[in-house]
Amino acid sequence: MHAILLLPFLFFGHLSNSHLSVSDYTLSHKTSQKRSSDLSIVHISDLHNKNFGYRQSRLIHKIKTLRPDFIVITGDLVDHAPHHHAIVFLQKAARICPIYYVRGNHEFIAGNYSDLKRKLNACGVCILNNRSIDFQKDGHTYRITGLDDPIFHGKDKNYRLLLKKMLDRILARQNDKKADYHILLSHRPEPFHLYSHYPFDLVLCGHAHGGQFRPPFTDGLYAPNQGIFPKYTSGMHTENNTTEIISRGLGNSTFPLRLFNFPEIVHITIFPALK
Repeated sequence: MHAILLLPFLFFGHLSNSHLSVSDYTLSHKTSQKRSSDLSIVHISDLHNKNFGYRQSRLIHKIKTLRPDFIVITGDLVDHAPHHHAIVFLQKAARICPIYYVRGNHEFIAGNYSDLKRKLNACGVCILNNRSIDFQKDGHTYRITGLDDPIFHGKDKNYRLLLKKMLDRILARQNDKKADYHILLSHRPEPFHLYSHYPFDLVLCGHAHGGQFRPPFTDGLYAPNQGIFPKYTSGMHTENNTTEIISRGLGNSTFPLRLFNFPEIVHITIFPALK
């Protein structure tokens, strides 16, 4: 009898960790061009080597239906070796469109990043560790800047200072040609105040796992580097002239369970608006 009563809770627990949700956001940027099409971006974060169906079939199918111009991955693609499910995902996703990637703290924790990097390169993934690349569409230049996770560069307790130094160096290296729209990829969402003081239109992050447990009317109970009742766990935030969108992520890590918190694919549409 007790086992029967537990079944609904077990089912909901399974659903909270396996049902793929899609969150859609629509943003605009000013342009003087009359004929311009929208830009479609799929944002993936914190896969942690999780599998969604045979050879990632459910995840790939969802992404295909969104028809992205490119995919961005904001870290924690893997957890611990082996990386089989993550690599299968990359192999199949790379057939859809270009992929731009930055590392998270778990790429460091997993160790042997050189092996993962070799696999990423073999899949055709563009690794943006403290560098930028321009994506062209309909005469518009979308600049994508990748900020490396600070755990690769020093003590974690000083990570905000490290992030600032890295951002200063990245932007100092950029050429004089301005982009129509500037996107920052960073694993960590909580330094948003810092990011908003740089010339980024959009910041995409992960890391917080949606606060892990998300009782109704909360932003989650806990997030790394934020503690209990965190602020930056999901959704869209705005400060100065910068928008940050945080993915709740797809997988789990240290704590292997999420509740009221479905794995999330983020889909962003940026449409040009006449000045």
